[in-house]
Amino acid sequence: MGDQARELARDIEVVNRALESSRVHLAALARAEDARELRRPINSPLLTLVEQAEKVAARVTTYLREMVRP
Repeated sequence: MGDQARELARDIEVVNRALESSRVHLAALARAEDARELRRPINSPLLTLVEQAEKVAARVTTYLREMVRP
């Protein structure tokens, strides 16, 4: 299980990086749209979903890393 957990941890870290990048881009797009429309910033449901997924992926990574520690 240790090797498999290590491999899964590496895989979920790729997901973490993709989610982080997506969050940054979505936030920039939302700010740009708000500025273009001259409105106060509003919450983006998609951005919220990506932020939640990022937190879950981080917890999974932590769990998998703890599984392979001696």
